[in-house]
Amino acid sequence: MSPFGPALMLAGILQVSQFELDCEHLGAARTLIGQARLSEIEWAEDVSREAMWNAFGHCPPGQAAEPCRQQLRQRFEADLDAQKAAIREKYDNLLKDFVERCLASITRIEPARPLFSRIGLLQPPGSRP
Repeated sequence: MSPFGPALMLAGILQVSQFELDCEHLGAARTLIGQARLSEIEWAEDVSREAMWNAFGHCPPGQAAEPCRQQLRQRFEADLDAQKAAIREKYDNLLKDFVERCLASITRIEPARPLFSRIGLLQPPGSRP
C-alpha cells in the first residue's frame, strides 16, 4: 500500500465529518455523501488489490502457483464484496438519517404554521399594527 493511502482516506473522512450536511442544500449533501461513498469504496479496492498482490508472493513457484492464486483471488474478492456492501449500507443509512432529519425539521414547522400565522409570527416585518 502506498504511504499516501491512509492519509487520503483520513482526509476524505475529515472532509465529510467537518462538512455539516445542510437541509437547505439537499442536492449538494447527497452529492457529498455519494462522493464520500465512492472514495471509500475505491480506497477499499486499492487496499485489497495491494494485499492480494502481496499474498500472491507467498504462493509456491511453478504450476502450484496458479491454484494458490485462484484461491487467494476468490478469498480477496469475497472479502472486498463484503467490505463494499458494508460501505454502501453505511452511506445509505447516513443519507436516510439525513433525509429523515430534514423531513422532521420541516414537519415540526409546517403543522404549527396556522397557529404561527394566527398569532402573527409568520407575518412579514412591518405588517403588524
